[in-house]
Amino acid sequence: MKRIVICCILAGVIFAGGIIGLIHTEKMKNGITDGLRRVTEAYETGDTEGAKTAAAEVAEKWQKYKRLHILITDNDHALEITMAAERIQKLIELEDDEVKVECGIMEVLVSDYCREQEIRAGNIF
Repeated sequence: MKRIVICCILAGVIFAGGIIGLIHTEKMKNGITDGLRRVTEAYETGDTEGAKTAAAEVAEKWQKYKRLHILITDNDHALEITMAAERIQKLIELEDDEVKVECGIMEVLVSDYCREQEIRAGNIF
């Protein structure tokens, strides 16, 4: 009987941890998406400094997420997101109009990454 209770408690802890991780991942996605929109808006209005600041915030949010989630299983996807954040910062410095395209690409990459982290039967099995 003790083993059943312990297994139920462990299952509950694992389930709760998964839910908390999912909420945190969704919050990160929303923060990065909003930041990318700020980058695009600032760049379109000619506010290069505002775009640089917003891009730095986006990169910092992603790096903070990566540091907290040391068990990231999709390293290739995480690397692509990191490279996109770096490219955005570089393109802003060069004042290249590809910034808007790269922001869209990074938004899709982050959304895809979060979708892969969702709790679904395909991700469990």
